[in-house]
Amino acid sequence: MADEFDLNEDMGSTSKRSGTSKLRLEGIIPIVIIIIVVLLIAFKTNIFSGSSDIFSGKGSAVLIIGSPSPNLQLVLNNAENKDLIKEKRQITMDALLYNPTERIKGYDIIILDQSLSADKSITRTAGEAIASFVKSGGSLMVVLNSGIERPGDPSVIGWKPTFGDIVPVSCDPTLYSIPSCKQQLRVNGILYANRYNSKQGAYKIMYGIEKVPALESAGLISTETYPVTVNGNEIAYLVDSRTGTYYPAIVEKPLLLGKVIYFNYDPGLSETIFVNTLKYLG
Repeated sequence: MADEFDLNEDMGSTSKRSGTSKLRLEGIIPIVIIIIVVLLIAFKTNIFSGSSDIFSGKGSAVLIIGSPSPNLQLVLNNAENKDLIKEKRQITMDALLYNPTERIKGYDIIILDQSLSADKSITRTAGEAIASFVKSGGSLMVVLNSGIERPGDPSVIGWKPTFGDIVPVSCDPTLYSIPSCKQQLRVNGILYANRYNSKQGAYKIMYGIEKVPALESAGLISTETYPVTVNGNEIAYLVDSRTGTYYPAIVEKPLLLGKVIYFNYDPGLSETIFVNTLKYLG
């Protein structure tokens, strides 16, 4: 009887220890998951890099889709910026008609800029490939109203039908029922840093810059712009010198993985801001 009692006691102890271990394991798993997520976010957003990282760059592989302005081409081709761009390729939208996912694979930054093209369209598959690229950790820069239409489909206007919610601005009807991303405006004015936004992207992209031009004697910025709606973090804004109207200039979309920056003016007009953006996206 004693042996039977001892055996039962041992079995009970084992069962208790097993149950305790299970409870401990169930309590540890959520903590481990939280730690992994926090570390992933920290490294993706360069929290541990410090301010010295602002001016460091290892060089990024950059894919340019479309036809950027001459001003931006000069910045991209500037020999001084070769340390930031280790590889650069420019393609038209036609190159993404087949296997777009494979075509954009291997790049760190995609610049979607159809500034010099009358056609602002992008195929559904190309848009989905770019959205997946961003959500997997890639970086995207969208310039002005690039990518707002879909070939042969009059029902699509704006970025959301093609890219989902990754673009930090939206194309909404204006006072005259014209979609805001189709209402081209010419602004002569000044670009200001949004100092009310202390987010990391705003800090790094506008580092040391309060306004462009920095001096009144340099005149004004003359650029195309659109009265789009901000759906992200506004990094900088434009003020029309004639009307005093404010327009978003640079906007960032906060994402768990990947980064998206929208330029509502020709980024080639402010080389330092564009270079800072390349560093931040890279």
